[in-house]
Amino acid sequence: MTTLRSSWPSRLRQLLSSDGAIGPSVKLDSEPPPKIKAFIEKVIQCPLQDIGIPLSGFRWEYNKGNFHHWRPLFLHFDTYFKVYLSCRNDLTLSDRILEDESPLPKYAIMQILRVMQIILENCPNKSSFDGLEHFKLLLASTDPEILIAALETLSALVKINPSKLHGSAKMVGCGSVNSYLLSLAQGWGSKEEGLGLYSCIIANEKTQDEALCLFPSDVENGCDQSNYRIGSTLYFELHGSSAQSKEHSGDKDSPNLRVIHMPDMHLRKEDDLFLLKQCIEQYSVPSDLRFSLLTRIRYARSFRSPRICSFYSRICLLAFIVLVQSSDAHDELVSFFANEPEYTNELIRVVRSEKTVSGSLRTLAMLALGAQLAAYTSSHERARILSGSSISFAGGNRMILLNVLQRAILSLKSSNDPSSLAFVEALLQFYLLHVVSTSTSGSNIRGSGMVPTFLPLLEDSDPAHIHLVCFAVKTLQKLMDYSSSAVSLFKELGGVLSF
Repeated sequence: MTTLRSSWPSRLRQLLSSDGAIGPSVKLDSEPPPKIKAFIEKVIQCPLQDIGIPLSGFRWEYNKGNFHHWRPLFLHFDTYFKVYLSCRNDLTLSDRILEDESPLPKYAIMQILRVMQIILENCPNKSSFDGLEHFKLLLASTDPEILIAALETLSALVKINPSKLHGSAKMVGCGSVNSYLLSLAQGWGSKEEGLGLYSCIIANEKTQDEALCLFPSDVENGCDQSNYRIGSTLYFELHGSSAQSKEHSGDKDSPNLRVIHMPDMHLRKEDDLFLLKQCIEQYSVPSDLRFSLLTRIRYARSFRSPRICSFYSRICLLAFIVLVQSSDAHDELVSFFANEPEYTNELIRVVRSEKTVSGSLRTLAMLALGAQLAAYTSSHERARILSGSSISFAGGNRMILLNVLQRAILSLKSSNDPSSLAFVEALLQFYLLHVVSTSTSGSNIRGSGMVPTFLPLLEDSDPAHIHLVCFAVKTLQKLMDYSSSAVSLFKELGGVLSF
């Protein structure tokens, strides 16, 4: 293998020069570099209410990061959240839920979450992160853009490094946030309840197509109407004095059962918090169930707009991505897959729907598959839980995704759409995870079609695609590390000559 690599062109050797994680090694300095220290001081010295101003221009310019260097900034963010979020009735879901006079400081919150996400994405040693209690407040927001930003930040926190698989990865837990993630990941309900992830996404995407069409059809598909009706209906069960919601209780014969049933929520003029307040007062909903109820209200009312519904499809997928990688979410995942044992196949159906599902949602579905695979490989306990989730990327599923990847790579020649680039990157990340997490034999690698699928990227000279070329090269490197027949196939197909 060493001889073959030494004969490869310099560009290929350079891309393969790091056998570990993609990127340079981390230099663990105890003192923050002057540039980082100056930025943190600039933010801290700014009046707290204006924190969004110095954060607005933040970009990552620090090579590979050390999370400890940024702790003073994160502590400052904690101070902001304590001052401006912890006292809000609309986020704590108190009995006085409608009594907040000042609007939520959205701009500052979005800037803080953006900066946190960038730092967490670039710092591998982030297990010492704290402040998760603030995310429970953020996830209670009725602004879907804040939910998405919060979940993207949590995703950066828990993301498993492909180079740290096979039990060596130090997974990060989300603590009490896990129950909130479960509620959000369950979306509009399970397939057993009549509406799964795929059918809801398809129903919403078709609605958007109708809105853009000059001559929308007068007759809608009966199945779509049914999905729309189920998705916009609020159904929530309260059991006994300690009231457990439907998603946490299987006892439907309790004499103390109370049901909140409200159809056509998308037609209601009242906002989410007003409806929650109404339910709290009418049904005496205890505080520990209010987030779950609010989540059901938010999803049911999202059908009022294709744009809002698309937001909540993203929220549903992002919540799963975080939950499946959270180290201490065992109970929540058992509960999730008890209702959705076919969730992996649901995600693959979304990924395959090239003509009916937007690129951004297909990318998130692909990232969800990658997150599931990374968690499965990183933890024996997580593998035990996921073993009943129809998680199988061998055989048919692997070929399905390879065909999707092949078409996506070919489409890069005619499109520089950011969503297309992101989708290809998500597919390549998945296959890097797949190769790292397996000890596939050489014959299976040859039969899988992975080498010929990846080779066209080696000839791609578009500067905007260099990160995709890096992923392809890394994956091919791992394939050839496992099998000499993969090396032979690579040479037979002209892979070396591509460089």
